[in-house]
Amino acid sequence: MNLTKNFPRSPYEKVGGYMMLGRTIDKAHATLQSLLGEYMYDCPLDKRLFDFLGISAGQLLKLAENSESDEGVVESLKTIQVERNTEEIEKFNDQISESGPNDDESRVYFERLRQKHVPDRPEISSWFDIIEAEEGRLK
Repeated sequence: MNLTKNFPRSPYEKVGGYMMLGRTIDKAHATLQSLLGEYMYDCPLDKRLFDFLGISAGQLLKLAENSESDEGVVESLKTIQVERNTEEIEKFNDQISESGPNDDESRVYFERLRQKHVPDRPEISSWFDIIEAEEGRLK
C-alpha cells in the first residue's frame, strides 16, 4: 500500500466487523514498506482500536507482515485479540465513528481542518467525517 500516492481506506469501512481496522491495516502495510507518507500509524484513532482489541500496534504490524489479505489478518487477529460480542463491537463502532476533539488543542486543530476542507459544513464534528472531507469522500 503506497500512501504517498493513495489514500488508505475510509475509517467507516468495516473489516472483520470493525470500523477503522481496514484503514489501520492499510497504514500497517505502508509502514512495513516505508510508504506511509504523511499518515501516522498508531495515531489516536488506531490506538482506540488497539485498546478495544487488546493488542499493540506492533502486534498488528506483525499480523499485516505475515498476511497477504484482510481475511488473513482478521483470522490471525482472532487468536490474540480480546473476545468481543456483536453488541460490544457495534457500540465500539458507534463510539469511534462519532468521536471528535476532546480538548482545546484538538478542537483548534479540528476547526483548522474543517475550515480548510469543508468551511460550509459547520455540522461536521467527528474525526471520521473530517478524514472523509480531507480525502474527498465526504458527501
